[in-house]
Amino acid sequence: MQLLISELAAFLIEAKTNTFASGAPRAASLRPRSKNYAYDKPPFRYEDQYFGEYVDVGEEVVWFHGIPIWGMGYRGGVVPEAFAVRVEAFDFLREALRNPSRQFPVRGPAFYRSERFSYVNQSRGNILAFTGEESVYLDDRQVCFRNYLGGLIHGKHSAEIEIANDLAAATSTQVNRPGFAGDSES
Repeated sequence: MQLLISELAAFLIEAKTNTFASGAPRAASLRPRSKNYAYDKPPFRYEDQYFGEYVDVGEEVVWFHGIPIWGMGYRGGVVPEAFAVRVEAFDFLREALRNPSRQFPVRGPAFYRSERFSYVNQSRGNILAFTGEESVYLDDRQVCFRNYLGGLIHGKHSAEIEIANDLAAATSTQVNRPGFAGDSES
């Protein structure tokens, strides 16, 4: 079974722009007090689960043929001094998140502006393995922050999936499972 990274990227764009970023209704909670979004387009499934309202922590996972293959963890929210503009700030954040990079659809674009709000996303790596941070500014004052990290999930269940990296911005053309850094399962 083969997974093209371009297919994963296209699915991430579709899933993310049709869940939290769109303001879509949430899915049923999976854990007490969690907020959940889910998006299915076989052979892919996307879930986003987070906890908190003003500052939250969460994770996103993508399954391919029922096997978890990609994930991201995050923490962020509104800074205390900007609590009064939280609704407008989160509305703007959703707008920015509806405009992801085609090569790196992990969060929003590197920069986005609308009226008095601006969004800045600084990332390292690519869709295969990454870290990053994003900020929302009202005029020149930071009102929201977020840190995130993630990438491909490598494990005994995904060993039969051949990952073909066909994205132009990627650093290699093939991801080989044996010897992958951080994959200690045999």
